[in-house]
Amino acid sequence: MKHVNLTMTTTQIRRANMTKRTLSAIWGAGLACLLLSAGTMSAEIQAHTLTVDIDNIQVQTGALMVELYANAEDYAAGHNPCASMIKPVTKTEHRLVFSDLAEGQYAVKVFHDENNNHSLDTNMLGVPSEGYGFSNNAGSFGPASFKDASFSLQADAQITVHIR
Repeated sequence: MKHVNLTMTTTQIRRANMTKRTLSAIWGAGLACLLLSAGTMSAEIQAHTLTVDIDNIQVQTGALMVELYANAEDYAAGHNPCASMIKPVTKTEHRLVFSDLAEGQYAVKVFHDENNNHSLDTNMLGVPSEGYGFSNNAGSFGPASFKDASFSLQADAQITVHIR
């Protein structure tokens, strides 16, 4: 029968303890990463889709200029939309889709650039001579405020803007 030496030197004991601590640290770090990633996945921001139907387009020329705003300041200034689209007009109604939007308050501005000069034309009194519209179909008597045009996006949504 073969004799097995069951004694360990001090160096061997230290190495075994270091290996044990190293494996415990690795296992603990792995568990922490797993828990953090699970927490991140549950707290991850949901991306939503906004479908904008635009109808009542009177002239089938030019393009629709559509801007989506996420705050009142940019909306009022007409600068820095969070998303925008230009859609050539070929019929009396069009559908545009904005994707990857975070939850929040948004407002849409639309104008129909009939002559493709990239601006909303007005008459001598400053009244628009090209079609325009806002989300919530706000702004019956002039431009709509962000407050009147804004809506809460909490899930995928669909809105309709009627061109005036």
